[in-house]
Amino acid sequence: MNPEHLLELATNEVASQTSGAPRQAVLRRSGSSAYYALFHQLLWTIATTFVPAAHWKARVLFYRALDHGRTKQRCKHAGQDPMPKAEQLFFGFESFPLEIRRFCNAFSDLQELRNRCDYDPEYKITKDVALYAINASSDAIDDLKAADEASRTLFLSYLLFGMRS
Repeated sequence: MNPEHLLELATNEVASQTSGAPRQAVLRRSGSSAYYALFHQLLWTIATTFVPAAHWKARVLFYRALDHGRTKQRCKHAGQDPMPKAEQLFFGFESFPLEIRRFCNAFSDLQELRNRCDYDPEYKITKDVALYAINASSDAIDDLKAADEASRTLFLSYLLFGMRS
């Protein structure tokens, strides 16, 4: 799944509402798509970081390795400055670089929005919130790509495996 296409789809959905108030189904779908663009970028980054292209079946396994809830919880920890003590002791530093922290915080926020959009029948999303989600997702994707390779690889390993004592 191409994250850029998901962001384009989300943007086009919001922009397609030219007269009157945008329909909730369109705005909610855009908010959800913004999160999925970020999630699929994360999955692709994991798969391409750890598995050579020639082993595409193994890439599929890595692509499917993350659980939304556990990933959000680990992102909440990795996004803090400083991180919780257990993470500080394990990694040997107080916090991940800014790009990783921004990615983590956007991931958590966008997953919460996606849950509201997809599962809360009373939730009313505004056009501004949908556009914010699209921009936040795009910025977070850029942050993940901009992070230095060593920090990104350590962070991705943490998401995949957590900490072992």
